[in-house]
Parts: sequence; structure tokens; C-alpha cells
Amino acid sequence: MRILLLTHRQNDLEIGGLAEFLHFLPAALKKQNHEAIIYTQSQSATCELQGPTLLPNGAKHYCGPFLKPKFFISLAELLPLIALCKKEKVDIVHAQGTYRAGFMAMHLHRKLGIPYVVTSHSDILPTNSERIKRAGIQKRCRKVLKHAAYITHLTPVMQAASDEIYPTPHKSHFIHNGIDVSDWKIYQGQSTYNYLLAIGRLEEEKGFPVLLDAFSKLREENREISLVFAGSGSIKETLVAKAQMLNIPIQYTDDVENLLPGHLVLTGYVRNDVKKKFFAHAKLILFATQPHLFEEAFGIVQLEALAAKKRILASATQATCYLKQLGAPIHLVTQPQESNVWAEKIKRSLIDNGASQGDEAFIERFDWEIIAKDYANVYGSALAK
Repeated sequence: MRILLLTHRQNDLEIGGLAEFLHFLPAALKKQNHEAIIYTQSQSATCELQGPTLLPNGAKHYCGPFLKPKFFISLAELLPLIALCKKEKVDIVHAQGTYRAGFMAMHLHRKLGIPYVVTSHSDILPTNSERIKRAGIQKRCRKVLKHAAYITHLTPVMQAASDEIYPTPHKSHFIHNGIDVSDWKIYQGQSTYNYLLAIGRLEEEKGFPVLLDAFSKLREENREISLVFAGSGSIKETLVAKAQMLNIPIQYTDDVENLLPGHLVLTGYVRNDVKKKFFAHAKLILFATQPHLFEEAFGIVQLEALAAKKRILASATQATCYLKQLGAPIHLVTQPQESNVWAEKIKRSLIDNGASQGDEAFIERFDWEIIAKDYANVYGSALAK
């Protein structure tokens, strides 16, 4: 099969959980003799098809115009994608998200008859998006879901959000996100360094300001431990100013071997070996997402922490609670807005610095080869309809 992975933003190839998905899924599908091609919106205003360029995973990446959902669409914005599908002999389209990618997949289906699969993402969660509450937006999403061959969901939370718009129990499948399980094995059991790790986009809803307040309280008793924020985002300078106000020294580095004690460490965005090393050597991994502001579609970084066999403290978001129900040994923080609660939980976890928390059998079910087989089965069923 030849699969077109359709995603709106080009930076989805570079940053965040979707970047991991778009890197590892095509490689895992390739091992099963399926080829995935990726199309994103161009970063420049163009009506031309651009590419292909080869991504690090060997997948072809094209970019061009991306349909904006509206009543009267611009055929000129769809023609480059039509040309791409004919050129690459695309069998099926896999839209990453309902509203933008799903809308474009639906119109491509109308023009060429190519079936499409939608994976529901957090753009349809009312907690995350005011837009999805509007009647006109929901009407467009209903059409997308109605005409899709199948809908896949990362968690029951995502299925509930999707079904609230348009119920599709007869054509819905749960397929979790994956991780590169075998690559994490060499990072297990490595020596622990004196730092706490929080990784993700530096945004208010990810809880970094709350963790910084908690760290300030911890420093009253422990001046040696450091706090690492691994990521980039819009509140970086706000966090810097806050640390300065709290008299917390700051270090800028992505070298895990040379962290200064008692500092807030800002690494910038990390990936691959650098990211895995920060997981491997951390005393404790912190995920402080604020569920009153934002809900995760799926906790892929929690899986990575478990694959590294690390202890985890995480906000009791719906996605994290789902992972815990599946058997993940995650310690929940039920009052994630309270820095005092985080400080106390961290303190107890550091005292109870027991054995690693990863469960090999639990992690194995999220291997990308298993996830790719599940998607290939869905693609095959869509083509057989």
C-alpha cells in the first residue's frame, strides 16, 4: 500500500508528539512493505506543489497549499495534492486531525475517490479549543467523520470527544501512539544524576510555572538538586524572569554530563540521543499538564519515561489516568495547580527513591511495529470496503 499522511503544520515534522509519530510510523510501515508519503502546508504562500525532500526516516515529504475549511473551497488549493496523489499512486489517505487535515482528505476523496482514515487529535477537545464549540465548525467535522472510512483514536477520551460531534462506533478503532522500544533498552539502569526532569512545550498549560514554584520551595531544604526544563515554547522568557525573581540561578545547556547543582536548566528542544540521556539519568520525571487549561490526546512522553524505567509524577489528566488504568506505574498528582502539592509529592518521591518503575511487558505493547500493523490492518479494511 501507498499511504499519504496528511498533517496541517510543517513544524509537526519537527517538534512534539506528532513529530515522533510522523518519524517512526513511516519507518515501521516500510518494514511491512508499505510506503508512507507526508504532505504538509508550505511555509510560504504558494499554490504550487513543492518537493519531494527526503526526511531522516527516508519518507518523502511534499508541501503546498492546505485547504481552509469553508463552504466554498478553492480548487487551486486542492490541485497540487490531487497531482501528488496521481504521481505517487496513493491508495489511501491518513489525516492527522479532524478539522483541517480531515477536511482536506474529505475533499480529496470527493475528487479522486481515495478512501481516508482520520486519527482524532486534541483539536477536537473543548478544553483545548474554543473553535470546536462553534456549531458551524462541528457541522464541518460531522461531514468529515461521516465520510471517513475509519476513525482511529489514541484513547477512550478522544473517542468520546469525536463521538460527541458524530458517533462512529461501527468504524472506530483504538490505536495507541508508539515508542521505539528497542532503542530505549540501552538507556535503562544508567547512573542517576541529581536533577528533576520536565519535558515538553514551554507553555502555560504544560505546568512549567507551577513546577518552578514547587522547585523554589524544594530549594529551601535541598540546594543541590537541579530542575531541567527540556523544550522550547512561548513562555521561555517568562520562566527566566520568574526564576530570577525567585533567586534561582539559570544554566543554558543540553549537556547532561555538565549540569550545575541547584540550577534551573533550560536545554531548548531535545530529541534522539540527547533526549534519551536526559530521561536515563534523571532522579524523577515530572509531567505537570494543567487539565483545566489543556488535555493531552495521549501521553507519549510518559511512555518514554517508562521505557527508560524512571519514576514518574504526573498530573491526573484523562490521558494519564487512562495509561494508569492500562497498568502504567505512574504516581498521580490530583491537585496539579498547587505548587505546594507538587513540592510535597516530589520530596516524598525523592525520599522513597526505590527501584525503577518501567514494566517491560507493559511497554512492549506500544512498540512501533505493533502499532504499524494495527494501522496497516485499518488501511486494508478501508480499501476493501
